[in-house]
Formats: sequence, structure tokens, C-alpha cells
Amino acid sequence: MDAKGHGAVVLAAVIAGRSLRALEVAGARIDDLEYFTDKRQRTLFQLLVKYAGDNNGIITRDALSDLLRDLPPGTAQMFTETYDALAKTVPEEHQFRHSLHQLRELAAARRTGEGLAAGIAILNPRPGAEVRDLRTGDILAGHEAARAWVMEAFSLAERATGEPTPEGDINEEGDGVLEEYARVRDLRRAGRAPGVGLGIQAVDDYLGGLLSGEMAIIVAATGAGKSSLCIQAAWHNAVMEHKNVVIFTTEQLRNALRAKIVARHSKMPQFGLPRGIDDADIRGGRLNDKGESDLAWVLSDLKTGDYGRINVVQLPEVATVPAMAARYAVIRRQYPVDLVVADYLQLFTHVTTSRETRANENQAAIVKAAAAWCRSVDGGAGVPFITPWQVNGDGAASMRNNGRISLELHMSESKEAAKTPGRVLALLNQEDDTSGGRRAPRTLHVLKNRAGPGGAVFQLDVDYATSCFTDRGTDGAGLFEDSGLGLEY
Repeated sequence: MDAKGHGAVVLAAVIAGRSLRALEVAGARIDDLEYFTDKRQRTLFQLLVKYAGDNNGIITRDALSDLLRDLPPGTAQMFTETYDALAKTVPEEHQFRHSLHQLRELAAARRTGEGLAAGIAILNPRPGAEVRDLRTGDILAGHEAARAWVMEAFSLAERATGEPTPEGDINEEGDGVLEEYARVRDLRRAGRAPGVGLGIQAVDDYLGGLLSGEMAIIVAATGAGKSSLCIQAAWHNAVMEHKNVVIFTTEQLRNALRAKIVARHSKMPQFGLPRGIDDADIRGGRLNDKGESDLAWVLSDLKTGDYGRINVVQLPEVATVPAMAARYAVIRRQYPVDLVVADYLQLFTHVTTSRETRANENQAAIVKAAAAWCRSVDGGAGVPFITPWQVNGDGAASMRNNGRISLELHMSESKEAAKTPGRVLALLNQEDDTSGGRRAPRTLHVLKNRAGPGGAVFQLDVDYATSCFTDRGTDGAGLFEDSGLGLEY
């Protein structure tokens, strides 16, 4: 059966079954009208959605005729005949679901083919058949441009075939609630948070763990340690919590992140290296004989230890949320993922940018898309998502001089970076560092915590050579009550 045949099955389930539920399911699965290759089916589906929204029901034949009365008689008759044909048979539930799935698969195949054709056109441009950049309008040419275009097309195709989100009657899911409660309770009794933490005990005890589908943003000025804190979180969850982590990097090269993770691991007590191994020495080849022996020991432990995975993925220069989602989908088919880190989302590109779109609008769309993705991925189970975010110049000055940040005024490029995430943590470098980066005093403010209490302030020490964050002081608490800092909305 072709796309037209599957489209007819979907529409018949709605029209003949008089089913708002079928329309809701179809709308959730095929939100892009391009899934319908037949123009009459596409228009009819659009009318069904609009009528249901206005009248909370399925459009009747008489109502359809009334809506089409201003069209030429032949066109109106064509639509009513299509409606009549669809109204004759109610498909079985499995037929309806299968056709929805096939519409997505066929759309993905079309997008893949179109992307490949455009890639060939970019490699071999011909007058009158040029492919233009969506942002600048410039004609694209060459291998790099073709590769970026095809990768983006594959990402969109992957998104088109995404798994549907779960559904069910809550009244009948009491056992599921009890099972989830028991799982979380047992984790807490074992001294483990149900979500993912940063690996800083006082902070994690306060926040309670980032749960699946939740987004957290680490806000800081340049050089304060946003990416280092993400490395700390990734390492902690993989090594100490035995969870699987995926890091998508745009700002730093994969080799640099790999060295940072190894350096963080070198501070494990069994190696007897209180200062660990400086990641700069690893990348620069500056270790002495003992240092090289220690490095081999650390690497062997990382390879053979009972730890979770840390998969570092280098994204292309033109990184997008769909591209990240596509790479994640491939990894997820190999093993479950407990945490995703994007270093960092602010450097991503929006897929539908144009010359008229302002930068802040593009950034807002990227934040919303990433938040929606981390909530709905894995069939609706979701995944915890952490990303750094840069403050603007005024925000950096305010952090340094006043210990304050306005989420509305100081988040660089987009207010959505403050509105959308469930948690926003600000890393401040107010105090001077006299340790050469080996024990830099930093302050962490919980600016936003949608899932629980907010406003706490933590005093931390940071070893940038090993991306290691610890609670300051001998008691390990590092927590004092908020005094109004960091809460300006």
C-alpha cells in the first residue's frame, strides 16, 4: 500500500468511526501535513483538526458541504465524494496504527531521498537547480556544504520515524505507580538518588537528583567552569553511580573532553594521586615516567572497571537538535542512556532559520526543541539533560561584582534559557583564585528548581586541571541559607 492508501485508512478511522480519540492519536503522530501526499487527504485532515478544535466533534458531511460552499462546484463535489468513500468502512485498530506508522516511514524515506538529491545538487551545481542556504540565501556548493545538508536531512528523517509517546488510563495503572514508588524508595534506602546528580554531595542532597525528562542549565561567565561541571557530572554518574552517559560536544574537541574525563578519574583514591593528572599534561605529552605509568593505570581501570559508559560524540559544525536526536537514537538502540550532556546547546543551529529570524528567536526555538526532545525521547520515558549557558556581558559583571543574576536580563541571547528548563544553576567566580586553578573558590546558586526548593547557595572548590568540584570546608556541607541573591526574575 502506498502513502495515499495509508492516508485513507487513517482518515477513515476518524470519519467512519466518528472518533475524536483517533484524530488525537493521528494528530500526535503525524503533526506535519506533508505526511499526506494526496492533496485532498491533506486538506481534509486539516479541516477535521480545525473543526474538532472549534466544535469538539468530527465534521459531518453536511458541515463539510457548508464549509466548502464557496469553492467551485466541481472542487466541492470532489471533497464530498472523498468524504463519502472514507465514511463507508471503519478500519480495525491495528490497521489504523499500522498506517500511521507507515505514513511516518514513507515520509522519512521521501526526506532521505530529497536530502540525497539536494546533496548531489550541491556537489554538482547547475544553473537553475541551485540549493540555497536557509539562513543567508547563498548558493551552497562543495563537499562540506553537501555533507552538512545530507546529515541534516537524515536527522529530520530520523525524527519523522520517532517512536510514539506512551498512553494509558491512569485509573487502571495503580500497579505501575506502586512499582515506580518501590523502585525510587529502594534507591533512596541504598543511599542513591533516583535521578542524576552533579557529584557534589551537598548540592545533590538539596536538589534530589535530575529526573528523566528534566532539563538543567549551568549558567556562568566565560572561564567559570560550566563545561568542567558538566564533565564532573558525567564522570560521577558513570563511575560512581554505574549509569550510562552521552556527551554531545560542539565547543570542545572530542579528544580534549576525553582527556578531561581521564584526568577526573585519576583523582580516585585507589591511585594515590591527591592532585590527580592534569588534563593539559595528558594532551601536551608532558608526563614523566611515573606520570605515564600512572596514566596507564588510570586508563586500565576505566577500561576494566565496573562502570557505566561515557560516550563522547563530536557533533558537526552545524549542530542541531534533530541531528543530536538522530545520533542519540543510534546509541540508544545499543544500550540504555541515563544522562545526556550537550556542551553546549547555545552553539546549536535552529533547523528553520531564515534571514528575517532574529538570533534570540532561533535560540528560543533551540531551547524549546531540546526540552521537548528530552521529555519525549525513549517512547516518552525521557532522559535527564544538562547543558551550559553563557551569561551576557552585563550578567558577567553582575555575577562578579554583586553576586546576582537576573534570569530575564542576563541570560545571553534568549529568555527561554531561563523559562524552559526545570533547573537553572549559576556558577560564580566572585573570589580571587590564588591556587592557579587547583583549588579555585566558586559559588553555586540554585536560581531555579521547579521540582523543589530553590534559592540555596553553595561554596565550592574547583580543581580545573581535573574538572573536580568539591564542597568547601572540612564539614563538606558548603550550604548556607539564601539571602535574596540570584532570585531576580
